[in-house]
Amino acid sequence: MSDPIFDPFSFAVHADPYPFYRRLRDEHPCYWSEGARCWVLSRHADVFAALHDWPHFSNTGGNVIDDSKAKLGRTVGSVDPPRHTRLRALVNEAFGRRRIAEESAFLQAAAARVVEGVAGRPSFDLVRDVTSPLAGEVMAHLLGIAGTDLVQFKRLIDLSMYRDPVTRSRTAEGEAAQAALFGLVAQQVEARRDNPGEDMITALLTIEIEGERLEGDSVVWMARAVFGAGFESTSSFLANSVLALMAHPGAREELVADQALIPDAVEEFLRWETPAQRFARTIAQPVELHGKLMRPGEKVMLAYGSANRDERAFPQPDVLDIRRKPTRHLGLGHGIHFCAGAALARSVARVFLGALLEKLPVLARAEDGPIDWAHSPTFRSPVSLPVRAVS
Repeated sequence: MSDPIFDPFSFAVHADPYPFYRRLRDEHPCYWSEGARCWVLSRHADVFAALHDWPHFSNTGGNVIDDSKAKLGRTVGSVDPPRHTRLRALVNEAFGRRRIAEESAFLQAAAARVVEGVAGRPSFDLVRDVTSPLAGEVMAHLLGIAGTDLVQFKRLIDLSMYRDPVTRSRTAEGEAAQAALFGLVAQQVEARRDNPGEDMITALLTIEIEGERLEGDSVVWMARAVFGAGFESTSSFLANSVLALMAHPGAREELVADQALIPDAVEEFLRWETPAQRFARTIAQPVELHGKLMRPGEKVMLAYGSANRDERAFPQPDVLDIRRKPTRHLGLGHGIHFCAGAALARSVARVFLGALLEKLPVLARAEDGPIDWAHSPTFRSPVSLPVRAVS
């Protein structure tokens, strides 16, 4: 049975989580969701504090509410210090092998090519034709898997993200997609063992930090996590940014007039429509908050999307203001689990928005009715978004 106050598996929450968040923040800041069997923290101060308190809010149970047990301990999102410190250093070094500044020319060319591909068309699907291809191309380039079927990868990612609102789990098709994704990434890892290159998978195979290297299928899990999360979150972030501009034509006009505002706009888009809305932790030591006792072993969901709309932290939080400069927003997390690909996400968004504003006319939704949002307890991502050129 769906929880009427807040259920992260509810289609109503996926369609528009913000009224639910507001009620949580005002009336139930530490809420037990019976349907999801987890606590939910919704205020910015509480979520921010939890992100910096791993001894109480542990990642060892995974960072999504129903994380795969096979993944635990093998990715940066499923470990605590001191192992997290070493694994995070490995990932940071892997990203460092291709410093984002050195990828500027590639990002500019990729964004221009994808945007130009739809320029002149009266209508197209923003996700299928623009944001998904761009995100996939960027992640494939960084990991060294260019030339693969990115459409197939995205379809498998979408299937693996979907959760049935009744069973609160993947469907059989979703489980098969999850296994297929792991298998495809494993093939890429094995290929790189035999033929190393200048890419992130090779880096994950070869880097050693304080005597620690990734062994066995840990490389596959890490590469799978980086590719899947980077692909989905980047695509959804770009699509959400365009949605924001379509809903706020004045903001688009400001950016066209002064593209120096784009970096601040990117931060506001991250705050206003956060792509990763909710991440999970496991209570490791008793925590009492707002008169509620959270016990060891219980799950807790940190609602980034709610924290970023908390009026206690941001004046007029439901207003999109591209000049806001929203410091301490949680669009990319915070603390030791701050998004390792944050610089990449920001760079892709900046070059994409520049290409969009330069090469495409004003866009509007091509269909009436609700947007088809991904049915995921974690991501806020449009599955499809038909748009049309207005002028």
